[in-house]
Amino acid sequence: MFKIYYHPMSFPSLAPVFTASALGADYQLEFVDLGAGQQSTPEYLAVNPLGKVPAMQEGDFSIGESAAIMRYMARQYESDLYPQEAQAQAKVDQWMDYVNHHIRGPVASVHFNRSLAPLFGVEPDMASLAKGEQMLTSNLPIIETALSKHGYLCGDTMSLADVALVAALDPIEMSKIDISDYKTLSAWRAARRKDTFYTDVHSHYGAEIDL
Repeated sequence: MFKIYYHPMSFPSLAPVFTASALGADYQLEFVDLGAGQQSTPEYLAVNPLGKVPAMQEGDFSIGESAAIMRYMARQYESDLYPQEAQAQAKVDQWMDYVNHHIRGPVASVHFNRSLAPLFGVEPDMASLAKGEQMLTSNLPIIETALSKHGYLCGDTMSLADVALVAALDPIEMSKIDISDYKTLSAWRAARRKDTFYTDVHSHYGAEIDL
């Protein structure tokens, strides 16, 4: 069984949770109270010395970082979400990296400064917010083109890259990030949020804490 340490507001945490759900894996969620600093306790650092969520534990083995966790779980299940053939696997790796660096990162900048900073009583960094918006304007068309060609990022079936994209975009309603100009992406995302791998986890970002 996979034990996944997460916080529902950490959308990097949601990527391995969605993955475990898509795999039909036996998994257990362990809530990490970030507000209370649980990620810095000796008990948690014994699981993930990086001091962040997510983390995954299987028996005596544990690992951090969402992409590494996703790949590990998919390999354990020998899932087509992460194909074994080298070139197909490299394509998934490419798009996972693109999503994590060029979509999730900018979404995080917008999300923190527009949504979370006011909740924490922190002054938003308007330069960071503007940079995040600019990066999404530059990078979302790349996603739109890929989905328009293939239906999914790596072809005509879902892969870990698509799961990563679903997680990366999960907080956009809360962050008031408008993707309606990207017709294919918008329709694709709406469809994925009706897939059981998503609905078995939650109905929407923030549902776990009644947002």
